[in-house]
Amino acid sequence: MSNFESFRDAVLEDEDLQEQVISIVNTATANGSGLGDGIATLAKTHGYTVTSDEVYAHTDFLGQDGGLTDFELEMISGGGKGGGDS
Repeated sequence: MSNFESFRDAVLEDEDLQEQVISIVNTATANGSGLGDGIATLAKTHGYTVTSDEVYAHTDFLGQDGGLTDFELEMISGGGKGGGDS
């Protein structure tokens, strides 16, 4: 199993990591860049060696296990859980 796949599995099992990934995706979408570097940096802080190029090479990772998880469905639908009353 590659570091990317291991990191993917870790994200799918950890709601805090999922929130961080969603935040990175939303920021990258708003800025028009930074997705690969953001995910690679997050992976590194959790002990995984993942490059920006690997992130972009695996953009089709959703549903790899035969079905979409709730997190993957959320990513497809635009991510981000509703914020509180701030």
